[in-house]
Amino acid sequence: MPHSSSPSRPLRSSRLFGSTRPPAASRLLTVSVAALAVLGLAACAAPEANPEPDAAARPHGYVEGATEETEPQLHLATVDAGGRLALLDLLSESSSDITTLSGTTGIATDGRFVFASSPAGLTIVDTGVWTVDHEDHSHYYRAEPSVLGTLEGGGPATVVGGASRTGVWFGETGTGVVLDSGALGTGTIEELARIEGEPHDGAIVPLGDRLLVTDAAGSVRVHDADGDPLDTVADCSGFSGTIATRVGRVLGCEQGALLATETAGTGIAFETIAYPEGVAAEQRATEFRGRPGRPTVAAVAGTTGAWLLDTRERIWTLLPTEAPLLLVAAADDRDGNVVALAADGRVLVLDPVSGATVAATGPLLADTVAAASADPALLDGLELTVDSTRAYLNAPVEGLVYEIDYADGARVARTFAVAGSPLLLAETGR
Repeated sequence: MPHSSSPSRPLRSSRLFGSTRPPAASRLLTVSVAALAVLGLAACAAPEANPEPDAAARPHGYVEGATEETEPQLHLATVDAGGRLALLDLLSESSSDITTLSGTTGIATDGRFVFASSPAGLTIVDTGVWTVDHEDHSHYYRAEPSVLGTLEGGGPATVVGGASRTGVWFGETGTGVVLDSGALGTGTIEELARIEGEPHDGAIVPLGDRLLVTDAAGSVRVHDADGDPLDTVADCSGFSGTIATRVGRVLGCEQGALLATETAGTGIAFETIAYPEGVAAEQRATEFRGRPGRPTVAAVAGTTGAWLLDTRERIWTLLPTEAPLLLVAAADDRDGNVVALAADGRVLVLDPVSGATVAATGPLLADTVAAASADPALLDGLELTVDSTRAYLNAPVEGLVYEIDYADGARVARTFAVAGSPLLLAETGR
């Protein structure tokens, strides 16, 4: 992935292939009994010359097979028109091809894994970089990237990651799969439960030791860690996306946002953050973006502008903008920066109170926007992601990914050329 750069980013201290659904008695893809036997024999063998340090000698944050680093190991994952998935290291600016995915229709990430939907199912790629957030401090890790495999399913999948569980929902068939997040980290796709329902655009959302599961009737029910339904239910007609914040889990609904938080023990509490009066259906938030670990997120408000949702204060703020928006994300930094992609291809930095344009780029996506009039699907793969200092945006027709310093007058800090065009984009390592 050749690139050109202006001043470089400063270093800072944010479906198995061909598999089929296993029988009920053998759904867990775990370490074999033979491997366990080998481990048992090794415990009785003579000590090695350089044995692995015991747990007491391991440093805080130790992860087997990974190197702990002093700063986030940020990468960009792109998928081009030929299905080539590549990783760009934002520190070294080196690029590597990981795999080729046939018929990819969309990708999602939990900050480490890339989940790629295709007609074959959901392919899971470990990008080998991730951050563990302990609120008062973080750990940054790096390991070799790998392709874990493909989970079979019908149609596109909605994937929501969690610390212990990862929820996968195939909306066309109404089938949900709960994966063990820890097992993914060891290179294994381990299915913990299946949840069957009616086909609908929904999700399985992990929260602590519980799962929030949407249904076709417009409700969200709490399930236990094994996927069994519990009695706690909330209304969420017209489910339209979810995002994690520092406060809890947000689910978009017709009436506003459903905020789910953990209570004492392992309980879940629901609270509706209603829209202000007079919000038309076309103005409702349908997709949320924000910097991980922050309480405020953003969403497009139809052609009017942007919504800010502050989950700490439980309030929506409508920001009228100078132009209709395609994408918007809340950096939620000291200055409250809001970054948006306007319908004319410019990137805007918005005032978080008035919605006024504080800074703007030129029309970076002018060619993509023009081509979308004949091929609207070009806009479906656009992604605007923000971290603590930069925003990233893919431009498929231009064949570029832009890095934008949103706090410095929307300055284009670097551009990265992608052979074959970056149709899809995700940032990992945060």
